[in-house]
Amino acid sequence: MAVDIEKYKLLYEFQQEQFASERQRFTRLEDKSIKYLTSISIAITLYILLIRWAFEKIVPPSDFLGWLTVCSVAITFLAISSAWSFIFQSIKLQNLIKMQSDKTMIEYFKINKREVVYLGLAKKYSEATEKIEIEIEKKLKYINKGYAEIVFSAWCFFISTILIFIKIWP
Repeated sequence: MAVDIEKYKLLYEFQQEQFASERQRFTRLEDKSIKYLTSISIAITLYILLIRWAFEKIVPPSDFLGWLTVCSVAITFLAISSAWSFIFQSIKLQNLIKMQSDKTMIEYFKINKREVVYLGLAKKYSEATEKIEIEIEKKLKYINKGYAEIVFSAWCFFISTILIFIKIWP
């Protein structure tokens, strides 16, 4: 019975495409994390400028509105810090998953038939794709938590900014 090399080649190409697709997905998540981190950095900078400008007028708090304002500022800083933490965790350095390309692979190509090489490479791509999927899930978990914290921080930012302006203007 003849071996259908084209079938093995097709399997190899399919697994190679899946690997490339997951690598691209991983890169897109990295880009999203960087964009979130940039947005948080800009927001915290603007917020710090606002607080510095209003600090003498809101501290020390002397009435209920003053205490509410100071508490909302503190909660906002905590929320932004939490969001920042999750996003930083999502962009931490990880081992880059790549295909083996050392002398053992050269020997593997030399001693095996084409269909065996196709099948072996397809299996390696499949294993690498599974590893990337695990890393993507970890990254996605942190990005989703970070996004939720960003949304909460944005609301806190909005509320505390309104309270600051209400407190400052009589």
